[in-house]
Amino acid sequence: MIKKEKKNKYFTLKILTTLTIEEQLKIREIRNQASIRSAMYTEKEIGLNEHLQWIDKLKSDKKQIVFAVFNEQNNIIGAVSVKALDILNKKADWEFYLDKKERGGLGAALEYNLIEHVFNVLGIEKLNCEVIETNETVVKLHKKFFFVEEGFRKENLERNGKRIGVYFFGLTKTNWLANKKKILEKYKTIIEKFSIKFEHDI
Repeated sequence: MIKKEKKNKYFTLKILTTLTIEEQLKIREIRNQASIRSAMYTEKEIGLNEHLQWIDKLKSDKKQIVFAVFNEQNNIIGAVSVKALDILNKKADWEFYLDKKERGGLGAALEYNLIEHVFNVLGIEKLNCEVIETNETVVKLHKKFFFVEEGFRKENLERNGKRIGVYFFGLTKTNWLANKKKILEKYKTIIEKFSIKFEHDI
């Protein structure tokens, strides 16, 4: 019996400010999902005007790039943000979120490709991120990709009557290059399952 080859799943990352208004509004819809809001600093729903003002500011913000994630059907299923871009010191922050229906390792594949893009295309040497402690899945994911825990801010946020903390993670280009081979060997099946393209390079 001949084994059928598994086809790659194709995703494209497009800069949010270049999209149609309908596509830009889809990001708001996804961002307002309860599961995504619970992992953010601000849990409140984003209003229409607030969302549009944010996009308008992005057009002139040289320190932030927001990519919308498109699947093969050309539907938006999430976003990836590179923030606090500091070209002088070659550092940046980042975050991502995906529609609650997306599973199967896409988050890991996005993380791998974003790291490669930031270090090899944007010329960054240090990538940082912050994760609230209740978002255990993302905490574990960052550690798998050799992000180092650089601090923990205790009881930093109020959630449902409880105080929760925030992890601070960092990944240097040096550490990434030293461990990239290990990552590829361990997560080769997941990473190669997805083909991810950045449509616009900055």
